[in-house]
Amino acid sequence: MVKKDGSKVKSVDEESTRVFLLDKLICNYINAEWIDEKKSNLSQSKEYGIHPHVLTKIRENDGYRIPMSTLAIICFYRKIAISDFFKLIEEKYGTKINDDFISNTKK
Repeated sequence: MVKKDGSKVKSVDEESTRVFLLDKLICNYINAEWIDEKKSNLSQSKEYGIHPHVLTKIRENDGYRIPMSTLAIICFYRKIAISDFFKLIEEKYGTKINDDFISNTKK
């Protein structure tokens, strides 16, 4: 679509999203270390006290902007303190952790 002034309007499909690197690392860690590919999203989401849709988003390549409340619930069901979880993240990813973000275009 084009505005009256000739500039292009972004469609919903072209909208850019930001996934912060820390969010991506958190989702990647959960996916790699805690998610069993052989189990269904439904059964695992029940194990972690989250909605199956949330688990689907965690399993995406770039993850998503996971809320602290969701992370707290997952850690609660895993019987691990959030502080201990971040120590695991730091051990695995170390110097990669920063406040950068990745711009993705939804397709």
